Amino acid sequence: MTCTVQHFGSISGGKDSQAVLCKMVERIDRKGLEAFGNLAPRFLAADNGHENPITLDHIAYLDDWLRKRVGLHIEIVSANDVPGLTDEAAFARKRAMLREEWSKEKRRTRHKGACNSRRAAWRAGTIMKAEWIAGCDCPVLVSPPVPDNLIERALELLHPTGIPFLDMAMLHGRFPGTKTRFCTEQTKLIPMMHRKRPLLDAGLSVIDWIGERADESPARAKKPPIQLVRHPSGARQVLYRPIFRWSAADAFAISERHGLRHNPLYTMGMSRVGCSTCIMVRKRELRMWAMRFPAEVDRVREWERLVSLVSRRTAIAGTPASLLPAPTVPGDPADHGRATIDKAIEWSRTGRGGRNYDLFLDLEQREADEHGLFCDSEYGLCE
Repeated sequence: MTCTVQHFGSISGGKDSQAVLCKMVERIDRKGLEAFGNLAPRFLAADNGHENPITLDHIAYLDDWLRKRVGLHIEIVSANDVPGLTDEAAFARKRAMLREEWSKEKRRTRHKGACNSRRAAWRAGTIMKAEWIAGCDCPVLVSPPVPDNLIERALELLHPTGIPFLDMAMLHGRFPGTKTRFCTEQTKLIPMMHRKRPLLDAGLSVIDWIGERADESPARAKKPPIQLVRHPSGARQVLYRPIFRWSAADAFAISERHGLRHNPLYTMGMSRVGCSTCIMVRKRELRMWAMRFPAEVDRVREWERLVSLVSRRTAIAGTPASLLPAPTVPGDPADHGRATIDKAIEWSRTGRGGRNYDLFLDLEQREADEHGLFCDSEYGLCE
């Protein structure tokens, strides 16, 4: 039988991708590889260098289970596999651009209020650009040329570290944000697509099994359970979300039926188990992460220092860059609203409003220091 479709499963180490893995294995149990067109499905996991080691260990555990259960395995991909993404060529382009741009004065208009509304109208095509610009009296931020010693220091640092997440931040001169989440795109999706593109270019269609659920966020709820993308070769890429209508409890339940343990981070107060820590981290989760993983905090602090030296604004100001975006953690208004990891952790230890330290949280810290941290899960896994 001629194979016309290659199935892929994306594995993150989280509950939802693990649930999808179980569904794919169940399909093999029922019908064998015939259920996948007699072509063994492939499983991909992206290592972006910012995962908690516990998550990497859990992916290795799932790989061992998959090998023993159906004789398949999980392929580890990385942005370092993709030419021009995080390699020396990418950094050479960044160094050339930085030397030229930092040596010049930079002007940027900070649009606000009614001006932002007119700009939106222009982008929507309801007014002309000249009409928008004519009514703009917004302040212009002027950044002088960067001193030569700061340029040279940045150029010395701009070489691959081999850590995709850190290299991406250095190439962008900033960490990802809520509106510019290049972390997922460039350290996970692109490396996975790098494995699929040769098949699509050759005319072989692909079906991606994706662990996304509608109740995770309003943005995900708007996605269809099945999407179709047509490639120039004529091949199709189908984005299939088999657990789209499931609850988190459903995702945990299917793993339990298969005797699979969950990522241990779910019993350590974490709701997200990918990046350590995710830029979308919640206040309580940030506090638990800092208490349980001080070495990870040290790593992020050092990353903030390195990225600050290759970012024009922070290099001139002599301030650290910030992993966590302003909408996630209240920061310093004088510094674009961003907070360093240490300031963010300090805020996470305050009560509602973020102004006063919570005595109960202080007690929590003392008990953790004296007796260790207990099981803590927002999904009820400790019951």
